[in-house]
Amino acid sequence: MRRRTLLVCLIAGILVVVLGAGLYRSWIASPRYALQRMALDLKTRNMDQLFKYVNIKAIANNLAESALPNSDDDKGGPEAPWDRKTQEMGRHLARLVLSNLSGALEKQIRQMMEKYLLNLDNRQILAIATAATTAQIEVQGDDARVTLVDPKTKEPFHFQMQRQPKSGTWQIVAVNYQDLKKFAKREF
Repeated sequence: MRRRTLLVCLIAGILVVVLGAGLYRSWIASPRYALQRMALDLKTRNMDQLFKYVNIKAIANNLAESALPNSDDDKGGPEAPWDRKTQEMGRHLARLVLSNLSGALEKQIRQMMEKYLLNLDNRQILAIATAATTAQIEVQGDDARVTLVDPKTKEPFHFQMQRQPKSGTWQIVAVNYQDLKKFAKREF
């Protein structure tokens, strides 16, 4: 009888450890974990670790893309096909230039971001950590749409994250252009 009880306890213990390990593994592979790691890295001022979760080049490319005018705004007319083709070529050229420009400016963008982040006080860092903890996250495969709400102003800030194929970590790859404009106007 004693052996049977010991065996049942041993099996239950193994099941608890396996379940706990599975939950921990799924937790560290989630976008919320990445957000909270970023908040912790910000608190400890570990910028190199923080920027492992931020893809500056992808963000710059997505911001450039969202800043370009949309061809869906065209009105039909006799010259509409030619105008659309010209606008399409202009957008393609702008994408090409902005893509190369964002790659060249990546180091300067990172330095500006670091300077801003290092000047945050503890109250601001705590607000970021709170927003990361309460963020609304919609995961669809390897993409996630995240909405942070500023606890002070109650304004939302939307961005996208993507799971990186090699490392499995989640990185911020796109920021909502309109939200960024509001943030920049308020902060600068």
